[in-house]
Amino acid sequence: MDYEAFYDQLFRPIETTFGKLDPNTIFHIMGFDCGGPLNFSTVGVEATSTFVTYVSCELAVRDEQVASSDGRFELMCHSNDEDWVRLVLTSVGRLSLEAQLDHGHTVDVSQIVPDGATLRGIVLERFAAVQIDRADFCILRVHGITEAEMQIVREQGAEMLFEKLRAAGVYPNTDIHRAGVA
Repeated sequence: MDYEAFYDQLFRPIETTFGKLDPNTIFHIMGFDCGGPLNFSTVGVEATSTFVTYVSCELAVRDEQVASSDGRFELMCHSNDEDWVRLVLTSVGRLSLEAQLDHGHTVDVSQIVPDGATLRGIVLERFAAVQIDRADFCILRVHGITEAEMQIVREQGAEMLFEKLRAAGVYPNTDIHRAGVA
């Protein structure tokens, strides 16, 4: 597989929407396969943006990943905290090797975030679906959410929460210091 060509196609919707990917990828000494964090491509690090777009760049090529309804996927998050992204998206990435994740799904991350953290869960949103060599792939956007917002998703659906986040001027960013919108 030509990984560069694959990711050029998969990440095209990101570049079309948010701008060119930064030239450097965030790599870690201990890789995901050995228990380390995911590697990430970014948009906004070079520009020192308050909110950086992080997208994993090693999940969709794994045959062992449990596919979403739109195929295997990468995880994307717009955040002001790289450590939060690394911790949460790596955990969700590991979960994707065991369970099907999809648009509107929530995951309680309260056991892995620091005590007192406001954002105690995530909700997934389908950002883009792409066909590459007759196979389906997608990018799932990860939104950090409070416990009360997780309850909104469970009772009223993800779209209702996304509307509330838009109305509050929060969407699509994960601001780890924000108060809840519920």
